[in-house]
Amino acid sequence: MESILFIAPGAASPGPAPDTAEGLFLPAGSPLAPCADATRLWRLTEGALRLDRPEAADATGGSFTQLLLPGDLVGLEGLTGAAGYQVRALVASHLQPLPLPTLPAGWPVLAEGLGQQQRRGEDLLRLRSGTAQARFKHLLLLLVPEASRREGDVSAWPLPTLKDMAAIIDTAPETVSRILGNLRRQHLLDDRQRQVASFSPTRLREVEWPAGMTRTDRNPRRRRAAEAWAA
Repeated sequence: MESILFIAPGAASPGPAPDTAEGLFLPAGSPLAPCADATRLWRLTEGALRLDRPEAADATGGSFTQLLLPGDLVGLEGLTGAAGYQVRALVASHLQPLPLPTLPAGWPVLAEGLGQQQRRGEDLLRLRSGTAQARFKHLLLLLVPEASRREGDVSAWPLPTLKDMAAIIDTAPETVSRILGNLRRQHLLDDRQRQVASFSPTRLREVEWPAGMTRTDRNPRRRRAAEAWAA
C-alpha cells in the first residue's frame, strides 16, 4: 500500500514540538512534517488543520481540500493509498498518535474515518456555497469547539490568517476583511488582537447578518485595521 507523505508547504512559524508519547504540538502555520513512519495515524485533540493537494498550488502553497477539527483522524489518506497531501495548522494544534488499524480489529477506526469524511464533506459544501458572509459565518462557528458552540458568553477564539480563511471559503482576502469590518460595526465581533476574535457563538449563529457585508469600508481607520489582518 502506498503511504501518505506529508510535505511542508514552505516557510512556517516556529516549528512543531518534538513527537512524544503525549502527542505533537503544532504552532499556527506549522506543517505536519515527514516522519520516519509515513503511514502514522493521528487524532486532532485541539486546534484546526487544513488538508491540501499540492499538485494545484494556490497562494498559500496548496489547494485546499478539507478542514480538520478536534476529534478528527489525521492520516486517513494513507490508509487508502493516497499520497502527497499537505497538512498545516491553521491555529495552534495538538495531535495524539494512534496505532495503525489491523483488520478485522481495525474496522471501527475505518468506520469512524468514513463518518468523518461524510461530515467534513457536508461542511465543505456549506463553506463553498451561498453568500461569502454565510460561508464565513459557518467557518467561524466550525472553529469554535463543539462543546462551546451553544454558549452565550463572549469568549476569545484563535483564528487562521486572512489568506487561509479566504482559501477555505473560496473568496478573496479583501472580501474577508470587509466582512470582519462589518461584523465589528455590528458589534458581533471584536478582533483587536491579531488572529484572535471575541464573540458569542450563540449570538453569531442566531442573529440575522445584514446584507452588504462585502462592500468596501470607506472609513480609513477601519480599513487600516482590516488591512492589518492581511499583513
